[in-house]
Order: sequence, then C-alpha cells, then structure tokens
Amino acid sequence: MFKRDKPLFSRPVLAVIIVVTTLAVWLLNLTSTRVNLATPNIETWQTASGIPVYWLTQDDWEGSDKLSLAIVFNSNAQSPQLTAATLSLLTGPTLPLSTATINQRLTPIAAAAETRYSVSQQQISVSLSNRPQFLTATLNVLSAWLNKTQFKEAALQSWQRHQRNDIGQQQLMLQLFPNSALATPSSVQQITVKQLAQHFGFIKQQVSHIVITGALNDNTIEPLQQGLNALTQSMQQGSANSDRQLATAASSSEIGDQSLSAVYGALGIAPITSVTDWLTLQVWAKDSLQAQKKRFNSQTGQWQLHLESPQAFVNWQIETPQSVLLADPASSQSHTSWIAPDQLPSYQEQAAFNALKDQLLQQLPALSQNPDWWRAIATSVAMPKSPLSLNDFAQHYSEAANSFTIEQYRQHLEQLLIPSSRQEVLIKL
Repeated sequence: MFKRDKPLFSRPVLAVIIVVTTLAVWLLNLTSTRVNLATPNIETWQTASGIPVYWLTQDDWEGSDKLSLAIVFNSNAQSPQLTAATLSLLTGPTLPLSTATINQRLTPIAAAAETRYSVSQQQISVSLSNRPQFLTATLNVLSAWLNKTQFKEAALQSWQRHQRNDIGQQQLMLQLFPNSALATPSSVQQITVKQLAQHFGFIKQQVSHIVITGALNDNTIEPLQQGLNALTQSMQQGSANSDRQLATAASSSEIGDQSLSAVYGALGIAPITSVTDWLTLQVWAKDSLQAQKKRFNSQTGQWQLHLESPQAFVNWQIETPQSVLLADPASSQSHTSWIAPDQLPSYQEQAAFNALKDQLLQQLPALSQNPDWWRAIATSVAMPKSPLSLNDFAQHYSEAANSFTIEQYRQHLEQLLIPSSRQEVLIKL
C-alpha cells in the first residue's frame, strides 16, 4: 500500500496558503455589494369600525411632510368587472352635489388619490401632507367622497363609450382561475348607476386593513385617527376570499387568426413565507422578462407580481414586433413565452445571478427610504394574516438581501412556482 509520511505542504507553504485564502475571502467580501437598510417603526390600532391600521415611520422621515395612505379591499368574490368599473369610476365626478373629480378637490390641498384593481385585491391610495391644516382638510374631503358617493349617469355613459376591454387579459384570468366568478363576466355596457352604488356599498364591507407611511407628531396623530374614524364609518373589515382555485393543467389559447402580435401568460405562486421568497421572485421576474424580450426581439414587455392572499400569481405580456414574424413566420405560430426557470441565466450562471442581485441591492436603499414603497410592501406583500408578517419583513429584509445566494434562489424557485397552473393566450389580431 502506498504510504507517505511527509505532509503534503511544508509549514511555510501552508502558512502562505492560509494567508492568501484569507485575503481572497476578504477581497471578495469587500467588492460584493452590501447594504444597510433602515428598519421602520410599526404601530397599530383600530378605527372605531374595527378596521386595523398600520402606521410605519422612520427617523429619516422626520421633517418631511409627505404621508402615504392606502385602504385595502378584498372584494373579489363576485362581479369582477363590476368591481373594476366601480373603482375606475370612483375617481370621476362622484363627490356629493358636485361635478368636480376627487383630484380636482384634493390638488389645492396638496393631495392626490387613485384606485387600483386586480382580481386578488383592490386599493384606494392617497398621497397627502401631514401639515395640520392640509391633513384635516384632506380627511374631510375623503370622508365626503367615500361616505356620500354619488355616481353620475353622464360620467358612466362617457366611460362606457370609451372603455376598451383587454380581451387578452380577461381570457388569461379565465384560464388561470377556471372555477371562480371570473368565468361569468358581464358586459360593461349593462352596468347602471344603481349597480355601481350598490356594489360600492358591498366593497366597503370587505376592507382588509389600512396602511399609513410617513412622519406624524403629537399634533397630527389624533386628527388623523379621528379623520380615519370618520371616513371609515360606513366600512367594515372583511376576510380574504378563498374561492380562487388555480388551473391544474397548463394550456394555451388563441384570439384571432392573423399574425402573432402579443403573448399573455400567467402562473400560480405558492404563498410567500419569507423575505428570501420575495427576493427570489424579484430576481426571477426580471431575468424572465429579459429572456422573453430577447426571444421575441421585443422592446415592450411587462411582468406583474400579485403576492396577495389567498392565491398569489404572476402575469406577463410580451409584444411581438412584426419584423420577427416576417423573418420567420412559420416558427411564430408555435412560439411560447414560457422559459423554464432552470434555463434562465440567473439559474445557470453565478455571474448572471450576482449581477441581478447587485442591481436589486443598489435599488433597495432608495426604495426603503420611500414611504410609497413601504405602503406597497404593507398592502401587497406582508399583510395581516399572511404567512409573512409586516414585522418579519421589516426586521429581516436587510440581512436577507445581503446574504441571498444562488443556492437559495434555486431552492426557493422550485418551492414557489406551480408549473401545472401555467396559462398563455396568443393574440393574433
């Protein structure tokens, strides 16, 4: 048997190896992007009607007069098109005894409102000032707007004339959630003012929570709480709907019979339970969009992550330029926008993963100082009764971002994505 009594390396050589290895690790840590992200303070209370309120603030926001407010609804159990129409028309001339829109009334007092609809969740978001004179005036206008809402017939008719349904997106949601109320959509031309008023009353009984981000002091906290009590007096807390059942088999459909002009896609996602899940989806979405645009030679595409309970999903849309179709018309008929995760550069190559992670780390410091970003996190990522709580996200997102590895990325992708739910719609119009 071969036997060697002498050590593989002499002590001087071994000492040099240890020093060089230590220096290499030190240099690697020195050159890799690291961030130190602020942890916001989170306070909670309930309105007089029992709706939970979450207030997030940071020391760096002291001196700023910007507040961000969101009222979150989970009213997607029935009539999705009516819900979307109600929220769209709400920002029109719906103030009592007035032809002004809500933003025409809010602009002079340094505020602005908008609504957001998805099949998972709906929001009313308001940017406002925390200066006492502006804050009180804004809350008074919001109270009149939400408690004495008057939908106008002329505004509805104008909206119906100009409404253009996104048939690709509608078909995609029908395929992704085949057994829900989405399967029986109604025509927007049949919606009436009476239906809008009744449905808005229903929506207001399905409030999830309220989020406020920004600085407040002893002179503004009490007026804010009183104002929230007033504007939510006709609202109640409702639970998230659990009737969303994902498709159990991947499928693809076509709309039209001309050249391929766009591809819509969607995929179900398992509930996110950690900040690492969230980081994984950020990197995956960006890399997937880049790969899809390269495949189609497209400059136009978008991805949207819907991480709200009870059923998270992602959807995307890629526009197909005619130059690609003319160059290879036969292959365009069988194109798919789906790129398996293990085929992405970020999954296969350490350098590609590092580049996307570094981009995210470079963006996070500025984002984490923005009240609107924290409002988005608290309304669409870490919410009440979600597996990932707002406190857990705030406490761990900085360290999780710095320690995020490609091994974690691969593992969490496999756990999060639900391949059997994948759906596509090919637009050939």
